[in-house]
Amino acid sequence: MATAEQRRQEILDFANSLAKAGAHYLWGAEGQKPSRTSATFAPVALDRPAEATFCAATATVEGTVYVCAGRCSRRAGGGLIAAPDTDTRLKTFIAQWQGKPHSQFGWGDDLTPRLVKGNEIMDYARGVDLSGKVVWGEGCDDTLHFDCGGFVRYVVTQVCGVTIKGISYLADPATMLTPRHIPMARKVKAGEPLWPADIVVYDGGKHIAFVIADDKPVYIEQASSSYKVAQAECATDGVNYGEKHTAKATKCIRLSDDALTFKS
Repeated sequence: MATAEQRRQEILDFANSLAKAGAHYLWGAEGQKPSRTSATFAPVALDRPAEATFCAATATVEGTVYVCAGRCSRRAGGGLIAAPDTDTRLKTFIAQWQGKPHSQFGWGDDLTPRLVKGNEIMDYARGVDLSGKVVWGEGCDDTLHFDCGGFVRYVVTQVCGVTIKGISYLADPATMLTPRHIPMARKVKAGEPLWPADIVVYDGGKHIAFVIADDKPVYIEQASSSYKVAQAECATDGVNYGEKHTAKATKCIRLSDDALTFKS
């Protein structure tokens, strides 16, 4: 059986593999992957430049439709299409693919246009809300999708075999129990050194990520974060590993040894 320390490293290794594979961010997603047999794509509307959408994953959460931005800020040539009605590159793309909706299968990660939908789909680095905007983003077929919480839950479930849904909102994470009725986790105290795969929570639960803690930094509650993390960051950047989240950390959670080693 793996030790708790080994499992913490396995969590980070698996998170890193998802980042390297180019996983996308999509609100409400927890490992969904559009494919030929299970396609969840936004409606193709390439005949209307201002609503152009192609090979973009979609999810509906509480009646709101979210359309993946395809890591549009991560790729050269990606990003906002400032004037969709007159953009030459967009018009050329539409002329080539108009009337061929099935072409969005097998597209890979090549850039495609999509109308971004949802609530506050932010490009944080540039301070731009892309909701309702047309962007060039990566194709979504055969690509895993996550939001920040879905990413953390998915990784822990796959590596450790336990579910931690809702743990970031608990005042005392020790009240959540493993299947063996042992506390799932505990809150890391201010001033404690962070351990690999600790779960840091920002702004009361608006964002959540794994701490990489290469140099075991000291966790100071309410202080600006300088930790390298593994995260599903935002719609325009997708999943990344080894970067820093700029918000203030409000809580840090450490999974118990029993939770980490539950899966033999």
